Amino acid sequence: MITVIVPYKDAERYLGRCLQSLQDQDGDFEFIIVNDRSEDSGPEIAAAYAEEDERFVLLNNERGPGVSGARNTGLDHAAGEWITFIDSDDEMLPGAYKTLTSVLKQEANVFQFNHIRWIAKKNRAIHKYENQRGLFTSAKLPEAWFGVWNKLFRGEFVKDIRFDERTQYGEDGLFILECLAKDDRILHADYKKRVCKHNLENKESLSHIKTGDDLLKQVHLYEEFMLRQTDPHIRIAVCNELSILWAHKRMRDAFGVKEHE
Repeated sequence: MITVIVPYKDAERYLGRCLQSLQDQDGDFEFIIVNDRSEDSGPEIAAAYAEEDERFVLLNNERGPGVSGARNTGLDHAAGEWITFIDSDDEMLPGAYKTLTSVLKQEANVFQFNHIRWIAKKNRAIHKYENQRGLFTSAKLPEAWFGVWNKLFRGEFVKDIRFDERTQYGEDGLFILECLAKDDRILHADYKKRVCKHNLENKESLSHIKTGDDLLKQVHLYEEFMLRQTDPHIRIAVCNELSILWAHKRMRDAFGVKEHE
């Protein structure tokens, strides 16, 4: 069985599309839908799907508030041999079960898949990570690093790994780094797409509302992680990311600093 963990908060505009994409899936799935203290009609939308499909498991966030705590709640209750994640403003594409299970004959604890990123304002899709079949390690970390929604994790492997609840931004990157510190490999499966990312149309998404303090916290948590590591490749990978964070436009924008100031 594959467990799909979906955290949501005040996502009534998108949640129905996401849950419908899950209900349309054939296969041995468990859908864990975690309510992170929503104040809109999201819980009612989730309840309607749970009434129709017993694969839906509805939970309230039992951990710290935010996406990290909500995902950890899902992990605490996940029964699947394999676990993946999807955000409430995204959708799982048709045939996902076949795509996900097609790789399991290969030996790995973490698989990465292609995905589609939908750019609403341009009304077009970008196909991500095609033709990258191969093994990513801490010494080779391009797009493999970030995003838990484009990966499949062995349940037994991540039973003692959790998202850092001190942050709601960059938490997925830290989670992947924890995985790499435990097993230095992510196998990329260059197969059909299994998820479509829509977060660029969701202006309430954390990726749109992060602040300078969010980024500073991310920097400090990455430094903390790095100092716990003995693998030089992981240390170098984290140092590279930290340098990108400090130089990147995201940091300037978050602090309201113009490019040439």
